[in-house]
Amino acid sequence: MKSAAARDYASWRPRARGLLAEGVPPEEVGWYEPGRGASLFAHEAGPGMSGGKARIARALAELLEACSCHADPERWALMYRVLWRVVHGGERHLVQDAADADMLRIRRMARAVDREVHKMHAFVRFRETQDESGESLYVAWFEPEHDILRRAAPFFRDRFASMRWLIATPRGAARWDGSSLAFSDLELRRPVQTADEAESLWRTYYSSIFNPARLNESMMAREMPRRYWKDLPEAQDIARLSRDAAPRVAAMQATTVVVPRWSERVAVPLDEASGVHACRRCPLWEHATQAVEGRGPRPAALMVVGEQPGDEEDLKGEPFVGPAGRVFERALAEAGIARDSLYVTNAVKHFKWQLRGKRRIHKTPAQREILACAHWLEEELEAVKPRAILAMGASAAFALTGSKLGIAASRGADLGHRSGASLVVTYHPSAVLRAQENAARIYAALVEDLVRARGLA
Repeated sequence: MKSAAARDYASWRPRARGLLAEGVPPEEVGWYEPGRGASLFAHEAGPGMSGGKARIARALAELLEACSCHADPERWALMYRVLWRVVHGGERHLVQDAADADMLRIRRMARAVDREVHKMHAFVRFRETQDESGESLYVAWFEPEHDILRRAAPFFRDRFASMRWLIATPRGAARWDGSSLAFSDLELRRPVQTADEAESLWRTYYSSIFNPARLNESMMAREMPRRYWKDLPEAQDIARLSRDAAPRVAAMQATTVVVPRWSERVAVPLDEASGVHACRRCPLWEHATQAVEGRGPRPAALMVVGEQPGDEEDLKGEPFVGPAGRVFERALAEAGIARDSLYVTNAVKHFKWQLRGKRRIHKTPAQREILACAHWLEEELEAVKPRAILAMGASAAFALTGSKLGIAASRGADLGHRSGASLVVTYHPSAVLRAQENAARIYAALVEDLVRARGLA
């Protein structure tokens, strides 16, 4: 029985090659780990090269190197047995065997090592101290489950290249002096650590980013095992933050702004849309919920044209169903007109608005937007073939005449439309809602003009 010592991959590799060259089978090798050396921050050297020149797949070499960091004392024997099988057992493709017991075990060990490296990268916390010369030295203590210091240290070297630091573990330490990375194999005990000036700032930052609504204590225990907590400054606050999570969530919910329904488009997707629903002639479609088409019989003796959909019309997809629509319904009743006998539409088919607080407020469409929508109004006129048209509001009057008409001056005038229909201009029902002293007068004028339009139809 041959005895073989290995402390890490760099020392195991040449010894294993020598044994392979001598033809020593795995069952005749007793692997052991010698006592930790007394070297103090010896600079890392490349692995020695001795013995034969056995060649193995890169994937297997990487697995063996990761496995060498595992805490299992049988790892050296397992690694040599796999190496023997590949070199002398004719199993050149062993690394590709997903069902082999030795390879399954090595892969599990390599994954455990990689997880521990990830935890070290995540949970090392430096504290600022001073070295013997009085210069700043950032020190951290970490207790890994596996011997991963050499595997994990290059991450800190690259990330904190301008900072002089020391990471101590029970099995040794790594030190970066700004130019070279050195290691010590001395067995160490956990030092007494005191908070530095940055620790309270870090804890404040951690508390500020702690999201109580996403607290999952079982997942936290998996991702941040409690064995790391004693070296994490923020761990002092986890119990308090967890205890206060439910009240904080309740407070957040009480003050959260409810996302309005119109924040998401409900219009037919462009690739499925047709007609006005696919219209992109002006930018209004980008902020509207959907296009609002006219409603009513085709043909119809009387056609009513308003300005544009409002908030409720935009959500429901129907014209004149909001506050102005309710004024319109009341005026129709007083004028003796059944709504289902009318064709009701708007000059502009998409809602133009601006946000005020949580509400969408109507914004008058521009002339270019009215002209862009004229195509759809013309299609409706051809289909409805009205004998009389009632234009409610200045935008509707402009859409039908191409001229800017004052409502007060145009009421009662004998106007005609190019289609041959009689044209009556009146106030928009929303003018009744906006008016203060003159609301009754405007409403009476609206009813009067409805009666006149009915007579012309």
